[in-house]
Amino acid sequence: MTHMTEITADTTVHVRRARWSDKHALLEMIHALARFSGDEPELDMSSLIDLMRADLPWLRILVAERDGEIVGYAGLVGGVRLQDGQKTMDLHHLFIKEDQRGQGVGRALIKAAKDEAQVAGCHRLTVGTHVNNTAAQATYLACGFTAQTRRGKRFELAL
Repeated sequence: MTHMTEITADTTVHVRRARWSDKHALLEMIHALARFSGDEPELDMSSLIDLMRADLPWLRILVAERDGEIVGYAGLVGGVRLQDGQKTMDLHHLFIKEDQRGQGVGRALIKAAKDEAQVAGCHRLTVGTHVNNTAAQATYLACGFTAQTRRGKRFELAL
């Protein structure tokens, strides 16, 4: 699935599913996003390869490409609202290279993520963001997302 979004009269962004050859650029951007969020990235190339090869619904990666360079990516993770019998998709990661921000790349990736979710038969597309990332929050709201309040706490168990 390839998406093409006209950004300006002279610049076009192509969004497509990630290819095997994208793995090095993806790993670099995933690490950049983790550091931006205040996390120390633990993902290494072998783990990324394992995730890229995993059966769905684990991971779908879309990349935004401009003039042959990957300028951003979206990581989509399939999920379910079991109580409703509905498939969902989470926009788990959205990253745009700093010099490409504010040029519609994020919106193009969000549109492509929405299209992927609809084609997969999902009833919802969800996304979370750091509490202080107001620029991302404004973008999500402008793209049609609604703010949600959590019911209860979340917990994790390291395995």
